[in-house]
Amino acid sequence: MSDEIRIATPDDFQEIFRVSCILHNENGQHPFSEWKARHVIWKGVNRDNAIIGVIGEPDNIKALIYLVIDSVYYSDESQLLELWNFVRPDCRKTDYAKRMIQFAKRCADETGLDLTIGVISNERLEAKERLYARLLPKGGTFFIYRPPLKSATVEGLPDGQ
Repeated sequence: MSDEIRIATPDDFQEIFRVSCILHNENGQHPFSEWKARHVIWKGVNRDNAIIGVIGEPDNIKALIYLVIDSVYYSDESQLLELWNFVRPDCRKTDYAKRMIQFAKRCADETGLDLTIGVISNERLEAKERLYARLLPKGGTFFIYRPPLKSATVEGLPDGQ
């Protein structure tokens, strides 16, 4: 069994889905949609404007990073956007997270696309920020506000009242 990063294939689909459920249980910000998660993973394992780097065998994935080619909303250019970088809890005393970030940088170098990558987490946020700061230049900060009562119009935006 190898600890090298490899590109995920359709053979990895079910295990990636299983590990993504662990990821959601740990860091999910919104309710889980199995259909949507499966769809996104399917695009990644089939390299449909996305790529998933994994460590581990198809039945035992230890770490994974999902990168998607995303259109920049104000430009005709695209960027490489990280959706997740996750190491299973039982594999965290490794350099896997660091190696996944290096993999993402290599993908950006090879495609010539800017890489947008970050940390959204409720667990050990400061330690994760320190890891990313050692490997990447800082390009901003995210803040998350969770309203006590979600109320919106059908279109999803407040009606102005």
